[in-house]
Amino acid sequence: MALNRQQKTFSNHYAATGDAVYSATKAGYRSPAPRASQNLALPSVQAEIIRVQTAKLFSEALPAAVKCLVDIIGNEKAPAGARVQAAKVVLDRTLGSEDGGKAKEPHEMSPDELAKEIEKLTRVASDRAKLVDNHSQQDTPEPSIFE
Repeated sequence: MALNRQQKTFSNHYAATGDAVYSATKAGYRSPAPRASQNLALPSVQAEIIRVQTAKLFSEALPAAVKCLVDIIGNEKAPAGARVQAAKVVLDRTLGSEDGGKAKEPHEMSPDELAKEIEKLTRVASDRAKLVDNHSQQDTPEPSIFE
């Protein structure tokens, strides 16, 4: 369902502030409190709020986070622990795995990817398995308490 102008305005303000009544007031509703609740109950409004917040995360927060990490790593006056932690985050998110730290869930994998993952897990399991050798003990039975 497409949003009307007021719902769109409400969604944008709510995504920015988290204040439903304020957002409904800014959207021009005459009765902001009940309209705020009604809007928040609509799946289309919820989806728009999530879309706006996600877009903001990628357009503003992510670049700021990357800049912060780069600044910490490059700042020789920053505590060594902070620099190491920033470097670790960068490495883990980029070189830490083939997919840049974004492991797929099994339901997201192709049959080939699933087969490779199963093969890898089987190797890990066999590497961890302990060999059980029953023949290493003496072949003589243990004495019975009745003997």
